[in-house]
Amino acid sequence: MTLISVATRSDTVQNRQCNVPSKDSHSDLMESSATDLDDDNVISELIGDGGRWQFTWALLVFVFQIPTTMHMFTFVFQTTHKDFWCARPDHLKSINTDLWKNLTQPLGLCTILDIDYSRFDASNFEETMSNLSTSNLDFRKCTKFEYDDSKMGPTITSDYNLICDQVNMLSVVEMCFLAGAAVGSVTSGWISDKYGRKHILMIFVTMQVVIGTLISFTTSLHMYMVLRIIIGFASMTVTVVSFVLVVEYVSGRWRIIIGILNLLPVPLSYVITAGIAYVAREWRLMQILTSSPWVILLVMWYWLPESPRWLLSNGKIDKLKISLEQAARMNGQVLPSNFEKTLEVYSQREKAEISTKEPVLAVFNKEFRKTTILVIIVWYSMILLYFGLTLHLNNLGGDIYMNTVISGLLEAFTICISIPIVLKIGMRPSVVSYMVIAGVACLGVNFVPEGNLWIIIMLAIIGKCLIGANNAMVSTYTAQQYPTMIRNFAVGVGNFAAGLALITIPYMWLLERVQVYLPMSIMGCAGIVAGIGLYLIKNNPQV
Repeated sequence: MTLISVATRSDTVQNRQCNVPSKDSHSDLMESSATDLDDDNVISELIGDGGRWQFTWALLVFVFQIPTTMHMFTFVFQTTHKDFWCARPDHLKSINTDLWKNLTQPLGLCTILDIDYSRFDASNFEETMSNLSTSNLDFRKCTKFEYDDSKMGPTITSDYNLICDQVNMLSVVEMCFLAGAAVGSVTSGWISDKYGRKHILMIFVTMQVVIGTLISFTTSLHMYMVLRIIIGFASMTVTVVSFVLVVEYVSGRWRIIIGILNLLPVPLSYVITAGIAYVAREWRLMQILTSSPWVILLVMWYWLPESPRWLLSNGKIDKLKISLEQAARMNGQVLPSNFEKTLEVYSQREKAEISTKEPVLAVFNKEFRKTTILVIIVWYSMILLYFGLTLHLNNLGGDIYMNTVISGLLEAFTICISIPIVLKIGMRPSVVSYMVIAGVACLGVNFVPEGNLWIIIMLAIIGKCLIGANNAMVSTYTAQQYPTMIRNFAVGVGNFAAGLALITIPYMWLLERVQVYLPMSIMGCAGIVAGIGLYLIKNNPQV
């Protein structure tokens, strides 16, 4: 699941080498003025931009993206369409379902002939109905339904009868998770800034496991919806905070690389979820299998290190000293003596700056107003496009399992090749081109000749893969536009726009009833608009 926030503190992303500071360099560092320090320089001078300590913990934290993605994506399989019909009375259960539907539901599967079926017998049902004059009979709405369980067992749709006049409730149910995720995307940055990355991450992972498992035992639709709101909030918080944590472990060019790789488990999670759904074939079992096993992540609670940059910014020098000593030891480096004095100098300066900055006003002042407005447009459009395709790819047709596996593997490949592309041509050309091409691919479905479903699905998969890679880069690109003290809040503004997009998605897809490819056209236009917005965002020379 992949809305992300960046709580980085670096003013520029630099390609620094992992230098081991000597005692002499420490003396120089101590003599530098407090205004010349920033936390990236301080931390990286001590333990390097990246090393075995940073990479090991970043790799482990990557895993937290898997259960989060599963909680979001399993809904696609839990609401898979199944054939249905008005339920047969108990004494007529032996009647062939096709015969029953043809004789009793000529106007559609949501209504049935209004007659007394208790006087019919299964042995002569067809003969009796054939001799019956139905021209003057009325129809009534079905109150009970049966479902075709030959390919898929019970689903949320069948358990709660989200069909016929209740079909629009599917969008409302889907929106519950996304509404919770929208709130989580906005509040998670503030929560983790205040209370730290580590404990907030593990608390919400615990919520994921507990609430995710409880969902499988729900007895009513309202209970399911409430728990989906909570799990959406918890899942998005885990996504945001885990991303913040991994990018704060590293600095320099590794921040771009780790920031992109952090989303690599997301498309792989789509493939895993499709495999679980293919085997389980029952929504409650799917829910348990995608929730309960992740209790194993709680083992990391004791050993997982807090973000060194958060510890420094909050003046927790004693804990920071322990983490840096562990990192230096694992990276094979030697820390200078009395290095904690250097940390105290920066920590005091950081607190003074925080008390004099008002980020709400700063991101909308004359200097950053245009950038902030463009960021809002870009994030809304990007999330509308990415999750619109991710959650509704099956709306276009084809085999849902095969489409998911192919698109997941291709998206993972696209994320991987994005790293050398970004390092070679730069962030701005990459995010602009990816966004525009994804939009064009979505618009392209309108020009595919009828009968070529595979071309339509391939265009959608191309768009999904490109926007998925962009999803891993845009947050870092956004963060680069703002100075340190308002950066996290600025990306939070983007997350707010993304949250609004999440809530919009289920209702946007209802427009396919007006024109089958209208949602794809909207997403295509959104991609092009976002690409233009990214092009208009210029790197601020003051940052």
